[in-house]
Amino acid sequence: MISWLTNATKRRIIEELKKILYDHPRYRDDSKNVQNKFAFDERPQRGIIVNGVSGDRVRLSADNYMGRLSSFCMLSYEKGYPGTTVEWIRENFTELEKISPYRDKFPSAPGVYRFQVSRLPDQARNIPGLVEMDPILTVLGEYIIVFNHSGDQKGQISNPNIYPNSVRLWLDNRVYLIRGEDYAIDYETGEITFLTYISSSQNVYADYRYVTPKQGPFEFKKEEFNVSIIPGVVIAFGDRTQDCDKFNIVVTEDRTDVAMVYGGKFEMNFDLIAFSKDSEDREKLSDYIIMKILERQNALGFEGIELLDISPGGENEDIFNPETDEYFYESNISCTFRVDWAIYNPLPAVLLDLQMSTRISDPSIEEETSILEIGRGLTYERMI
Repeated sequence: MISWLTNATKRRIIEELKKILYDHPRYRDDSKNVQNKFAFDERPQRGIIVNGVSGDRVRLSADNYMGRLSSFCMLSYEKGYPGTTVEWIRENFTELEKISPYRDKFPSAPGVYRFQVSRLPDQARNIPGLVEMDPILTVLGEYIIVFNHSGDQKGQISNPNIYPNSVRLWLDNRVYLIRGEDYAIDYETGEITFLTYISSSQNVYADYRYVTPKQGPFEFKKEEFNVSIIPGVVIAFGDRTQDCDKFNIVVTEDRTDVAMVYGGKFEMNFDLIAFSKDSEDREKLSDYIIMKILERQNALGFEGIELLDISPGGENEDIFNPETDEYFYESNISCTFRVDWAIYNPLPAVLLDLQMSTRISDPSIEEETSILEIGRGLTYERMI
């Protein structure tokens, strides 16, 4: 997971300045005039420029290791594809709190949600990109009723369209049954034919994945996040989208370790330029900004942005159009923040050994399959 340290903090400060102006009836229309550098086609009457950002050195090292992140969801890459469309994902705490105040239940079914980019976003024409989703859902511990038909024993999985090689049958929840030796299965219908005798005192349970209909297309834009495609998951799209890119989001039944977390603090300095055509109005605007940032420092502190210092700087007048003799008056406001930073390094996607009591490994498992199954009681999800 990539963390844009300076860029992310600057965007958050710009967002807060826009809210500050919007809360004032006089400056409400000027809230759109908070910019990173002078990016106006035509300079407005009033506005704020976030200028001169600088920060101290940030190092990613073992000294900054904070621990492991456990989550219901993880981002995983598809073999042979760059996987750069999404920068990071995380749980949507707001959605989880609607279900349980302890955030211990997830609103979406466990499984692997496979995505493919079908159209790139065109920012110049404000046309969003499109992604399509193929959900492959996971079922764990489904009880299978065994029927006797003319000497043959049959069973039925409740969902059709079983994902190939994903079925794991367990006798009495402890003995692993081998496909081709103990049973045969029709992946399309979910019908099971048992090749070895199952007594009436024994129970059969199934772990498997099944394919559901394609969903979408869903719209997305660069450097924006989405909370509606998979309920409970925040998907942050970056600016490195590539045509036909593929990526996967894995949702588990319980939280599992998904990343190593490195973090710390660094200081950032901002020079805010408040400008106006009226010199007195510029002073009022500058004072209002300083007062409101001081009022909001506690709220920003809860987000890991601690205000260390804020002070008004120099004043000057800038000639905008010499032909019409228009003047703009500017005030400098210096701000220093101590910012929490974190980088999530995804755990490597590795193939774990199957746990199958004393029986030999299932010869039907194909190492080249895009989804790797692992033993019961473990995470059951890792991607190549």
